[in-house]
Amino acid sequence: MTELGYVKQIANYYLAYRFKLTRPLPDNITISITRACQSNCLTCECGSDTRKGLVKINEELSLDEWLQVINNIDWKLAFLTISGGEPSMSRNLETVAIAFAEQARPDFVTIPTNALTPDLVLNKIQRILDKSPSTTKWHVNVSVDGIGQVHDHVRGVEGNFEKCLKTIDGLINLRTRYPNLRVGVHTVVSTHTVDTVEETVNYFQKMPLDNQISEIAEERVELGTMGRQITPYQDYARVIPSLKQALGSREEGRIRRSLRRSYYDFVGKWVREPKRQLVPCMAGVASCHITEKGYLTSCCVRWVQRGLLGSLRDSNYDIKRIWFAERADEVRRSIRRQECACPLASAAYSSMLMSPKAMLQIAKDYLTV
Repeated sequence: MTELGYVKQIANYYLAYRFKLTRPLPDNITISITRACQSNCLTCECGSDTRKGLVKINEELSLDEWLQVINNIDWKLAFLTISGGEPSMSRNLETVAIAFAEQARPDFVTIPTNALTPDLVLNKIQRILDKSPSTTKWHVNVSVDGIGQVHDHVRGVEGNFEKCLKTIDGLINLRTRYPNLRVGVHTVVSTHTVDTVEETVNYFQKMPLDNQISEIAEERVELGTMGRQITPYQDYARVIPSLKQALGSREEGRIRRSLRRSYYDFVGKWVREPKRQLVPCMAGVASCHITEKGYLTSCCVRWVQRGLLGSLRDSNYDIKRIWFAERADEVRRSIRRQECACPLASAAYSSMLMSPKAMLQIAKDYLTV
């Protein structure tokens, strides 16, 4: 989709939200393909739950179920994120990713990885690239929360940082053969890492990456981190210049780069007023989340507890049957009443693009940077 195409799409969602016209289907979908993970993070319980045997793979969507979900998506997506847990631990990753690319034709697919198994990650990404449409751009983001021991401490696995570097090198080599591959680093800014953000940015600016992005740590039911006090409310604002510096001129598409820069400012305001939606939230309107057990939710912050739109297993794996039902409208009304507020990046990007106030800021950045 061209940048002009995005503008038209944004207008469509904005009119539907503001004037309650026929609701369009989401063009920004995140899926959790599995909850399994090998890490032991200070900012997530997926790995801990996996080791305790609390992650039940047999309860997650099977390959056949994922394919039924995908076959019912008969509209084009702009963005797809295949998350986890650790996506590479799913036996279904390649088939699901390729099926999504062929059926929903997303412009951008993002796959994050903890990089604990470099060879496995590289093999799976190469198999995806071999079989997927060349028109889809695949963004593989290696999760790096600090340099050396800082990263290993936060991730809870000795030697993780070196494996991150090995994975990045392998992905950069793959990129020479697959021009639709983008290689990036993603950092979670938490109370454990906020003091080392500048060091992390400087380290990776020396590498030929396509992007270097970040997101603020949040307490989420989904991640089992409620009450952990991992959000750096007091210190986030001082690292915004470093986060913007990390973007540099790497991020392709000036609108996307300006959006990310404006997002960091958005989060800087949110940490001062964490109970208020700074822009109308479009979760459940332009974006949504599919959990590993087949629940369709407005986002991964509200999760099943407050954001459940419906069960795909109960709706014959058809998102549209859930999307236009009364239960989904109830969740949207709750969000519209501002009964929640968060800086979740995937939902915030869609929300900012549909807010005239935020768009003015993005346009200003676009014209001046």
